Amino acid sequence: MEEIKNFITAFIQDEFTCNKANYDFSISDEEYEKMRLKVTAYFHTVNADEYWRGLEGEDVQELDHTMKEVYFQNVKSAIPRSLFQIKQYKNPKVGEGLARWLTSDALFACYTSYTETNDLPLDYSTVFYVASTNEGFKIIYKIRYESDVPEWRHSHNLKINQVANPGKFIAVEKYQAPQEVNSLADYNAG
Repeated sequence: MEEIKNFITAFIQDEFTCNKANYDFSISDEEYEKMRLKVTAYFHTVNADEYWRGLEGEDVQELDHTMKEVYFQNVKSAIPRSLFQIKQYKNPKVGEGLARWLTSDALFACYTSYTETNDLPLDYSTVFYVASTNEGFKIIYKIRYESDVPEWRHSHNLKINQVANPGKFIAVEKYQAPQEVNSLADYNAG
């Protein structure tokens, strides 16, 4: 599991760098594009996240001073995700779109927090499913946690590219407990 921890930790750091740069227009669009491509490379191409910049550098020049200040505050709000735990599974049930690309029956669920500061207790936000694929270790799918509901939600409705069930639980490595009640109960249960 050490290899998966190293993989997801590197992703978290590169995603954080990209998220901060998204709103920092001292960084050119070309430099941002390099960061964006580095982050998207962690995902398998079948379910890639794109990390597009909200505004391009030239568009920022058209904002008035107040709007620029509001927009630039987002640089300060970006934070790296916390990694709570990694669960290892065997024989996952995945849609046929994903099944074609997997090269192993192992699946790793990496439980992480959110990417921006807020006033909420530290909680689950996203599980990134990592697996060995025809492209190497990649994030093949993610689900989002809605703590106010509380439930996990699929990131898209295309069932052929979803993890329907992670499979048989094999092991867990825990790194940091969440603070939110439902997330903490789940963390302590397994």
